[in-house]
Amino acid sequence: MFDKIITISVNPALDVTLWTETMDFSEPNKTTREEIYAAGKSINVSRVLASLQTPSVSLGICGDDNSRLFTSLLQKDGVHYDFLTIPGCIRENLTLIIPDGRVLKINRAGFPVPADAMKQLKIRIEKEMDGCGNVLLVFAGSLPPNITPEAYKSYILSFRRKGVALALDTAVFKMQDIEELQPFIIKPNLVEFRQMCGSDLRTEQSIIKLCRTLSSYVDHVLVSLGSKGLIYVTKDCGYRLSTLSVSVKSTIGAGDTTLAGFIHSLQQGNSPQEAITYAVAAGSASVMLDGTDIVTPKQVEEQIPNVAVKSIR
Repeated sequence: MFDKIITISVNPALDVTLWTETMDFSEPNKTTREEIYAAGKSINVSRVLASLQTPSVSLGICGDDNSRLFTSLLQKDGVHYDFLTIPGCIRENLTLIIPDGRVLKINRAGFPVPADAMKQLKIRIEKEMDGCGNVLLVFAGSLPPNITPEAYKSYILSFRRKGVALALDTAVFKMQDIEELQPFIIKPNLVEFRQMCGSDLRTEQSIIKLCRTLSSYVDHVLVSLGSKGLIYVTKDCGYRLSTLSVSVKSTIGAGDTTLAGFIHSLQQGNSPQEAITYAVAAGSASVMLDGTDIVTPKQVEEQIPNVAVKSIR
């Protein structure tokens, strides 16, 4: 389907997951385990694609202070990358897991990215695209604190106007922005979808109705409902998917895994129904892993029989 898949990270992260035996607000809490991963939504998509043996290239901007650790983790996960290194420190997202299963997540904002760095990144993206036929650009995750949604939209539009397909998984855009960008894929979770649409959307039917509206200018609309499954709509079909309950260890990166699973399956030449089934199986397999661990093909395949697919109107 695509000659090249490129994931773009303008605000990558190091995900640090800590396990403790206690949660005492008056005394120091000692960790029993610690894991660290190169992360950010687009990074996670490339990590999962690498595990599923679908080639992609990860491009972006990272801070020089801890870039060696960051790139070494990408190498460990088999991710092909080309990051522009500038002064600054890659943000750390902290996850604290306590024995009763509760999870505390703290996401840092990241550092400001100069306009010149964004221009240099654009040159690298265009160079990576050069000579390729069909290209999918994945723009996912948060923005540096100094970049506005409007500026980011203009940045992405400069690629869209060249006929490049877009996969978007970011909370910064509204419906009118999506209509202007006309992406190939969007994959918000329910909270993000409500923010994007400016509506509470209290019923599944109201969600499906808006997905239908979006499908007039988005090829594949995926709305994650968390543990309740996923709604998938195109201009030609719609499916409501759910899975059997699984033992949840961590939901971090599950949505990114779902998106990567969908892209991977489409890239294999599968039908939309097969691709979205695989995507949901991938997301389900992901939550059974610690921290931001990456699913294997075997783990995804094991979950496919547990995915229920119902056609919706």
